[in-house]
Amino acid sequence: MGTHRSGARSRGVSKGPVIAVVVVALLAGIVVGWFQLRDRAAHQDSAAAAECVEGPATLYVTADPEIATQVRAAADGYNSTKPRVRDHCAQVAVTTQPSAAVVAAFTSGKAWEPALGPQPALWIADSSRSIEAMRVPGLIEGTPAPVAGSPIVLAVPEELRRALEQAQISWADLPRLQQGSLGELGLTGWGGLRMALPLGDATLAAATSVGSMVSGADPLTTAEAQSGQVVAAVSGLAVGAPEASDTAAALSAIAGTRQASIHAVAATEQQVKTRPEVTAFRPTGAAPTADYPAALMSGPWVDKTQNLIAGLFRDYLRAPSQAQNFLAAGFTTAPPDAVAAPPRAALDKVVATLAKPVLGVQSTVLIDVSASMATAEGATTRLTNVIGALNSTMTVMPPDFGLGVWTFGKNLEGTTPYQVQAATAPLTTDQRTLISTALGAVHAGEPRADQAYPSLIAAFKSAIAGYKPGLTNSVLLITDGPDDDSTVTGAELAADITAAINRDRPVRIDMIVIGGNGSSNQTLQDLTRQTGGSYTRVTTSDDISFGSAVVKALTTP
Repeated sequence: MGTHRSGARSRGVSKGPVIAVVVVALLAGIVVGWFQLRDRAAHQDSAAAAECVEGPATLYVTADPEIATQVRAAADGYNSTKPRVRDHCAQVAVTTQPSAAVVAAFTSGKAWEPALGPQPALWIADSSRSIEAMRVPGLIEGTPAPVAGSPIVLAVPEELRRALEQAQISWADLPRLQQGSLGELGLTGWGGLRMALPLGDATLAAATSVGSMVSGADPLTTAEAQSGQVVAAVSGLAVGAPEASDTAAALSAIAGTRQASIHAVAATEQQVKTRPEVTAFRPTGAAPTADYPAALMSGPWVDKTQNLIAGLFRDYLRAPSQAQNFLAAGFTTAPPDAVAAPPRAALDKVVATLAKPVLGVQSTVLIDVSASMATAEGATTRLTNVIGALNSTMTVMPPDFGLGVWTFGKNLEGTTPYQVQAATAPLTTDQRTLISTALGAVHAGEPRADQAYPSLIAAFKSAIAGYKPGLTNSVLLITDGPDDDSTVTGAELAADITAAINRDRPVRIDMIVIGGNGSSNQTLQDLTRQTGGSYTRVTTSDDISFGSAVVKALTTP
């Protein structure tokens, strides 16, 4: 018979296998967790890398100081959106430089000056005039788009504004007031306008507006900018203008008293709003504006990514949200398109005229009246066509221009080959009548030959003796020859003219040859070049080219 084990304690489970199982489970959990953590980190790293696969890309922007604060604020806002462009993390960096300095740098033909900051891929200029002044083929991509605006006005004291407004003064009136007196506006004791012309876009805008009003060309063309009437008007603005280092200095100097050194300066309306001591006056006529165009630059320093960022940031600047920021700073909304500006050559001429003003032309016209000038051309004669062109030109010459008429042939006054029909003088009403009457009595003589050389010497010396400062002094010789049979040789003519030249009283010689053999007269061609004049040959006097040559010679300083 079997027996059972006795005792109070039952048999226990062994601890060793249990511990082993737990350890294995823990190790497995650690391994799985490590793999999961590794995968998650790898995923995060990949996602981060996808944001900037090609690395960072910086758009360098150069903005005019007048708008740089707003552009920099917009750049900060744009950067905060963490934009990604073509797998680059994009950012915008803004440098401030005057537009004139940027224009000078890009047009100098030299390497970019590091002192100006990084060479920009996006340039925000003060106006489309600066864009045009820097117009170099291939430098600007597409059409610049304005980001804000501000009208160009005259900053003046309140009393002067009221007087100007009541008189409805236009841009074309400013040169007259600058050279004359504000007394005509009822401001007794103020003297002339005293408008400062510091270098800058606002001054250039005002001067081109004067030219546009005088010529009727808006925007001002190159031909009109070079015309006598525009040069005289812009010069009238510049001669005697009070000195001012910049617009800010001029604004600070303006005071509403007759003793003030400066009464006015061209400025943006946004600038004037920051100066409670002055107010804005808008002359009638042209309406110049600063349109702050954003120009995408094209060159080896700009890659495709920067170019793309530039376009995106320009669009960002023109967005309605940014427009509110510009409006809050006193600007107007951006024009839909860039403002039409005069061509670069016209702007350059206006700038040159402001720098070296010439109030007009004083010319002595020397007319050939030898028998050949009776040759029929068109419905009348050469001489009649010449007289008609002179009378027509005289009607468009301002009163402060000077004009005189001599005739030459052979033995016109005894043995003298020339005759003074009207002494050279300012074109007052009496002077115009005198010249018109004298021209009406001119006729061609009998001799076929003329004595142009001694006549030219006499007219040149007379022009020097009667030199008028502030004007371009000249002698205009009109002939269908010359067929000189005087005792003066070509070499003697050149020597006498050279000896008479006075650098303190420069007189240029212009010459218009109608048909004839004048084109072969090298001596006369050399004299026109030597004195800074022009030599023009036309096939006939019965043609618009002849009339244009006369106008150009008598009205172009």
